[in-house]
Formats: sequence, C-alpha cells, structure tokens
Amino acid sequence: MKPYYEKDGVVIYCGDCRELGAEMIYDNVITDPPYGEWTHGNHLSKVVNRKGLGFHSIGKVELLDLVVEWVEKSTSWVVFTCEWHYMHLLDEKGLLKRFGIWVKPNGAPQFTGDRPGTGWEAVAVCHKSGKMKWNGGGKHAVWTIPRSNGGHPTAKPVRLVGEFIEQFTNQGSVVYDPFMGSGTTVVVAKLLNRKAIGIEVEERFCEIAAKQLEQTVIDFVPVKKTNRKHFFRG
Repeated sequence: MKPYYEKDGVVIYCGDCRELGAEMIYDNVITDPPYGEWTHGNHLSKVVNRKGLGFHSIGKVELLDLVVEWVEKSTSWVVFTCEWHYMHLLDEKGLLKRFGIWVKPNGAPQFTGDRPGTGWEAVAVCHKSGKMKWNGGGKHAVWTIPRSNGGHPTAKPVRLVGEFIEQFTNQGSVVYDPFMGSGTTVVVAKLLNRKAIGIEVEERFCEIAAKQLEQTVIDFVPVKKTNRKHFFRG
C-alpha cells in the first residue's frame, strides 16, 4: 500500500491496522487503542463532547489478537493504554509484564455524582518471555501527567507519550503506532530520534498528523536534562 506520508524516517498509512499491520516491521509498539463499545457509548462520549467520539470502538477479543501479534513481531516493549479489566486477560495469555497507571490530576469528575471519579487510566506494559531492559531504572510504572487537548478526541498528552518513548525505546529504533490518531506518537518519536510507523483509518487525522510533522515550531520543548532522561511539557 502506498504511504499517505513518508519523510525523515516517519511513514504514515491511511487504512485499517487489522489489514495492514501484518506487513509492518518494527521494534516497539506505543499506542492508544479504542476502548470497547460500552465505554465509548456510556462514558467517553460524555467526557469528550456528549455527542459520541466520532470513531469506532474495538472488542476485547479483537484487541487481544492484536496484542499477541504486536508482542510476537516486536523486538522490545509493547506499551498501550486500555480498559483496566483487560489486564487479567493479558496476564492469562502471558503477555502482561506490568500493570501501569496514568494518573490524571485534572481528570474529568464523576458527572453523575453517585460515586468517586476514576482519575486514572490503565497502561499495559508487555513484551516477549524473558528479561527486557528499559530506560526507566527503578521508576514505578506510574505516570502522573495532566490531561491535555489535541487534534483527536482522546489524544494523549505529549509529555506522557514522550516518557513512554524515552523509557521503553532507544534512539534509532522503529516505533509503531497502529492507532495513530492525530499523530502524537509519530511526531514525538521523530523529535526523539526514533523512526516511526503510524496507521490511522480516518484520513482527517492522517492529515493532522502530516501537518504536525511538517511544523518547524513544536508545541513542547525539553525543560530539564539529567544524565538519565529528558522531561517534556505539553
């Protein structure tokens, strides 16, 4: 399939990752898959715009099949956000290495007021059997980063994606995002000297991603440098 965009080590395809993914070659997966039908219809649509998210949900069996493919094909880490109750299914298949959490200090409240709000999102950290090195040292699998707006209804903060890429990938590696959205992962991967492959079924989001990749002024900059890592603000 002809790429929608290809430049400076970044390739974008406009299509369905379930059809195109088998052809991709990559080292890592950093992605944000859609949630299930109930969550899309009963929770996320209310949080985002109360009119629906404008993109399709994905079933748990379908997602698990994809995760199996990602882990088998990748040479390193597979990191993605998902519904927390999927974690035991990933664990049963021997895919889950750590149940991580993204804490959202400015997360949406519980609009019904009948119970506490969630305030966090699950992060699945997976890889093949055996040991795998990461760049986070003894850091916990907890990322406390505020939500931020982007070009997609459920866009993840630039800083969160930046930390995933710095901690779980290495310079020169190929980062794959099969649910690219508006392109945060591929843009940040490029800035951090990684190659990237993104697949997105909606052309309008591919267009946003391509425009972001062509920008000369980026909406985040390094704010602190240590011997171990960079910190970004989004």
